[in-house]
Amino acid sequence: MQASLALSRGTLFVGVHAKTAHVHSFDLGGRPLGTSFSFRDAVAGRSAVAGLALDDDRTLWIADAPASRVRQFSLFGREVGGLGAPSERRGEAPLLPGLVLRPVDVEVQGNRDHGWLAIACAGEHRHAVQLFDLDFSYRASCAALGDPQRAFRGVCRLAAEGQRLYVAEALARCVQVFRAGEFLFAFHLTTRTGVRLEPSALAPLADGRVVVACRAPHSVLLLVDGAGRLLRVLAQEGAEEGQVLEPSDVVVEPGSDDRQARLFVIDRDGLRVQAFTLEGRCLGAIPLASAVPAARRKNKGGR
Repeated sequence: MQASLALSRGTLFVGVHAKTAHVHSFDLGGRPLGTSFSFRDAVAGRSAVAGLALDDDRTLWIADAPASRVRQFSLFGREVGGLGAPSERRGEAPLLPGLVLRPVDVEVQGNRDHGWLAIACAGEHRHAVQLFDLDFSYRASCAALGDPQRAFRGVCRLAAEGQRLYVAEALARCVQVFRAGEFLFAFHLTTRTGVRLEPSALAPLADGRVVVACRAPHSVLLLVDGAGRLLRVLAQEGAEEGQVLEPSDVVVEPGSDDRQARLFVIDRDGLRVQAFTLEGRCLGAIPLASAVPAARRKNKGGR
């Protein structure tokens, strides 16, 4: 189950879902805040927080894959807009420019006057990663590996730093990097035996480094340089505190150095958020079991 994180102005937003989607908020010490809300698409009968982002106007953007819709919410849970409609939920239809089908993530930079939005859709499509203005006016589609005829293969996460957009491509097991919609380069990470790791989440830093979470062939949390070269293993696979198990999203609160910066990762099927420094020291965990419906908690205790 893909759960999502967003971080803005000292508030950590956590999106989880079963049939009903839930968004909860915490301060950076893990204390719950008063703003939380839920929603479910009336036509699809369920919703998901597949992706979560905040713009500078403090509007929440949510990729609701089952509803084939990107939704906009105020911080208090009032839906204020969106892109996508029930008529667009055609699994066999081609994904055309400006169309949203099964969005799996959303990334936003800036505000309504000077900002942009990126939407990633599930599957293998040429237009799986699209750029929009914040009023949902279509700008462009990113070209996979710079080839307009090439399809993206299973995009699962987007992350932005300035004008750079980082795309985690699960089936191809690589990370592609774009600037203002133009392809720059791609990199992949491998195990010691040369097997490619499957990226599941990204958090680029202002200095060019990137935190990358991976989930196959095993779970791991890595810090890499701007070219994707490994700098540090932050957490190995495992269910214990300080380890990661199938991480699905990661965000970073900058600090004066790697000891002061805080990294938050959600794993264990959306049941736990952990905080780390960029040196790899675990600062503790936020258990989410109380915020997750009982049906999702069954048989998760041993994971």
